[in-house]
Amino acid sequence: MPFLTLAEAELSWGDMPLLDHASLSIEPGERIGLIGRNGTGKSSLLQVLAGLEKLEGGELTQQDGLHAVYLEQEPRLDENLTLRDALIARGALAAIADERDRWERLAKLDEYLDRLALAGEALTQTASGGERKKAALALALSLEPDLLLLDEPTNHLDVDSILQLEAILKSEYRSGRSLMVITHDRAFLDSVVTRILELDRGILRSYPGNFAAYEARKTEELAAEEIERRRFDKFWAQEEVWI
Repeated sequence: MPFLTLAEAELSWGDMPLLDHASLSIEPGERIGLIGRNGTGKSSLLQVLAGLEKLEGGELTQQDGLHAVYLEQEPRLDENLTLRDALIARGALAAIADERDRWERLAKLDEYLDRLALAGEALTQTASGGERKKAALALALSLEPDLLLLDEPTNHLDVDSILQLEAILKSEYRSGRSLMVITHDRAFLDSVVTRILELDRGILRSYPGNFAAYEARKTEELAAEEIERRRFDKFWAQEEVWI
């Protein structure tokens, strides 16, 4: 059974359609790369899936109790706190009522801070863009969602951090947990994703495999379209001669 299904979805920005009767299904264990030109609505789609933005038409259905976590491109953190305390505030971890659950969640946060080689005691206001991004990723991963939605997660990260993030996602987001990611990092897409979802003029198209497989498939599609166009042109040229 799919984690989540989008049917005949409609969403616009002014007069420009972002989703034009678009459909989508996310199965458990998928790692999906969402691609498309800038401004096509990729971030808006993630926000819809996270429940942060409403559709103008169509239907979004999901499994009961599905836990989705969305990480925006530029995470907002409290400048007056250490990175760790800012993450605790962002994730409302101190408000977890059960003491054991709260302790386990904080322990998970510390685990991912360590795995991403980040000192939680550093001050947020002096942290670099890469440190802020790693901190926000540590929190998102520590929440252990069923569906993780990442918007440009490799921005500001160094190569070692990207490789560590790839390893975490490939290890932990399979079988019963899923991932959807927006990124311009083709190497990341080739390493991590199991399906490419292309958003083009409001329409979603799905391609199995990583980005390299998507490129090969698109090349075949374009070649087939060119052959069909030439056949069409030849047909009309013959018709004009007959007329």
